[in-house]
Amino acid sequence: MTSFRYATGQVAVHWLAAAAVLFLLLTGTLVLEDMPNTAPKVANLRIHMLVGALAGLLVVVRVLLRRSHPLPPPMPGERVVRWGHLGLNLLVLLMAFSGAMLALQSGLLDALWGNGTLPSDFRAFTPRRVHGLLAKLTMALVALHVLAALYHQFVLRDGLLGRMGLGRKGGS
Repeated sequence: MTSFRYATGQVAVHWLAAAAVLFLLLTGTLVLEDMPNTAPKVANLRIHMLVGALAGLLVVVRVLLRRSHPLPPPMPGERVVRWGHLGLNLLVLLMAFSGAMLALQSGLLDALWGNGTLPSDFRAFTPRRVHGLLAKLTMALVALHVLAALYHQFVLRDGLLGRMGLGRKGGS
């Protein structure tokens, strides 16, 4: 058991980033991927790009907050946890970067905020293929992250979720 809790700002940024990433993964995979590149897609892409930029910014803020606040006491598997968090942060940043590169390379910015048109197929652009691969890797790592948190909370009963503002302070 631990009585450590992350600062309110850290908790808020974590859950905002989590919500943004889940929104992006779900809408990108279930809505945008198979939607034809016609006018209705423009509004959806605009939202996707704005939320994607926000997710990237939130990861940067999380890293900065982590450096300016005390670290939690170590828990079992701490090395794996650190690698997992690093991987999640890196994947979200790479997704934001590949999305930005796709927007620049495909003329998407003109289509969204100017007079341009959407390309016939985004898959023709290398950043789109990279973006799709990164999305699948991110989904896998998010699933592992959630499963690990639930394992700590309900099997080890070490109060891990209490660190992130869920549950009672100090666990159990």
